[in-house]
Amino acid sequence: MNIGGRVGFDRIEDLEKNFRNIDFPIELALPWRYTELWLPMQGCLDRVASYFKKSPIRILSIHATQGNISDDAFLVWGRQTVEFARELGVQDITIHPGNCRSRREASQQQALRNIRRIERETDACGIFSVETFGGKNRVLRPGEIVSCGLPMTLDTAHLHDRNEIKEIVDGYHHNIKTVHLSAVGNGEHHLPVDAFCLSVVDRLRDLNWEGNIILEYLPWFHYRVRTDVRALSDWVERGIPVELIPPDDRYRNDPDRWGYDTV
Repeated sequence: MNIGGRVGFDRIEDLEKNFRNIDFPIELALPWRYTELWLPMQGCLDRVASYFKKSPIRILSIHATQGNISDDAFLVWGRQTVEFARELGVQDITIHPGNCRSRREASQQQALRNIRRIERETDACGIFSVETFGGKNRVLRPGEIVSCGLPMTLDTAHLHDRNEIKEIVDGYHHNIKTVHLSAVGNGEHHLPVDAFCLSVVDRLRDLNWEGNIILEYLPWFHYRVRTDVRALSDWVERGIPVELIPPDDRYRNDPDRWGYDTV
């Protein structure tokens, strides 16, 4: 079991600022807005890869841009992301199943064809993990990810039914590649880990699961990621109990303090 935190960037000039002091394993989140951020940057992927090849940061997984996986454009950006991951020696890419309000079944079938085509043509079978989201309009709902036998990124904050999360862990852990771990509360999600989050990790440990645990927090909780990664790692590896610290959103209204170096 590998434990890290999500760290991303939006523009090429963000790399040094965002990653220069990262000393824990990460999920590398690529620019998330497809049109506004990914398209202007996609021609710079060689520069991004070069930056990380020179960096000591261990990349556990990659979070792709939030493009439409049912669209033909996915055949371009999905392939580019696979090639980028391969350049960095990363074996897992998380993709989002977008919302579809009409012709959902047709869109789902197209998404499946696109995934299989890219993986076949790049010889990268199973590299895409589909993230779990609630809501009936998702192109691939959690149960459909399971029924289609797709690799999964299980997000504990996106599924509010804890029994559903437990059932997925028990019945589908063999095909969960990554877990996005964070808590839900006070009308928000992606809060620092709570007792339920620890119970998920504990169950995965009992099942001898060997995937990636990625802490995914709201920006004003990023100051917690480093210490929480270390605390979880100490618990999993050495049995040192985790002290659950209540969320403190002291930096919510201060974007200048949303980095990983704030103390």
